Amino acid sequence: MSETGSGFAVWVQGFFERIQLVFYAPRAAFAAVRGRETAHDWLLPTLLVCLVGLAAHQLTLDVLTDLEAPAVQRHLESMDEDGRQRYEQSTAMLRAHGWMTIPVGTFTSLVIVAGVLMAMARSLFLVEVNYRQMLVVKAYAASVVAVEWFLQAGLIWSTGDPGMQLGFGGLLSDGVAASFVGRVLSAVNPFDLWQIGIMGVGLSSMVDVPKEKAIIAIVLLWMFWLVGGVGVETISRNLPPPPQG
Repeated sequence: MSETGSGFAVWVQGFFERIQLVFYAPRAAFAAVRGRETAHDWLLPTLLVCLVGLAAHQLTLDVLTDLEAPAVQRHLESMDEDGRQRYEQSTAMLRAHGWMTIPVGTFTSLVIVAGVLMAMARSLFLVEVNYRQMLVVKAYAASVVAVEWFLQAGLIWSTGDPGMQLGFGGLLSDGVAASFVGRVLSAVNPFDLWQIGIMGVGLSSMVDVPKEKAIIAIVLLWMFWLVGGVGVETISRNLPPPPQG
């Protein structure tokens, strides 16, 4: 093997070692790239998450789009006619173009969250940080999403229930889940909290911000986004229908 090839193999080996460190020693993973971040350090983890997401999508596609499945039939029985039509249309879209939401959503989240982290670090903590560093922080933390998708796909495939979820919503009764507080709690996902913790450690490791302060700041931003999103959804649901021409 040439010297160049050997160097690339060592780099790849180091990359996968850092991805493993993210789950049990995230500070060591970020310390290994601090000051020498490259595009590969945020691009490859993101592509890896996309690959897992696409595999999970393919594994569960038949379950999610089978309108004759007992679990889906029970779900449809609780809907009115308009709701059933919308559900049938969404399953058709999922089968035709659903895979596109995985790379688009993953990269969109990467770009937006990295920008928010950079703005927060500069304005709140008054530290010098560049966009590439925050891309690495978000990309490494997003490795948790791959675990989430893998576990959720396994549950959906094994149970045949398309409504299977890993968040706290599954622990709530129907009455509580329909309330505003219930919808907020349903949107809380333990994997999101795990990802936030890793991002806090990453921000602390990259720019010497106190870990506790970084995590608290990210949690507050996340809660603002969560409650705001549910609030907007609630308002839109309660708006009167547009007048018929």
